[in-house]
Amino acid sequence: MSEMDWTEFLNSFDYLARTEYLYIGGFALVLAFTLILLVRRQPKNVVAYKTGNGRVMVARSAIKELVYTSCEQIEGVSKPQIAIDIRGAKAHFEVRLKLASGSHLRTVEETLQAHLRKALTENLGIENLGRINIVATGFKSGRVEPSSSLKHKEPATEEVSAAETDETKAY
Repeated sequence: MSEMDWTEFLNSFDYLARTEYLYIGGFALVLAFTLILLVRRQPKNVVAYKTGNGRVMVARSAIKELVYTSCEQIEGVSKPQIAIDIRGAKAHFEVRLKLASGSHLRTVEETLQAHLRKALTENLGIENLGRINIVATGFKSGRVEPSSSLKHKEPATEEVSAAETDETKAY
């Protein structure tokens, strides 16, 4: 394109700067954003199973309460958070938690997964369970005790720092 052609090309879009077209473009963006949110929205209830008479639903809050009480029963687990993701007919879960000092992630994961699968299928009747991912978000450290070698070195360090302050006073 030559210089003249490029200018004419840009000038042909000047009409889009008119107020009506700006309003239409803004409305189209808001509508598209709203439609995306509606499509991605997760249902308030999870389908546990279907019968000849209808569907049996479980509230998300009931599932979260079950996970919280399950985590409370496992020693060394605190601050559980759960995310429920419905994809197709399957319900997938992500449980985020903190572990206390001395807890073993593998043991906690195996225990929690087995307990949750059993509780979700037997207690709540959820038939289409997907993944149950366990995510350790942190570890609570136990109380730190100074080692015996540090206890012996501390007085020497204090003596050195006291000697240094005496030397700095001399200058």
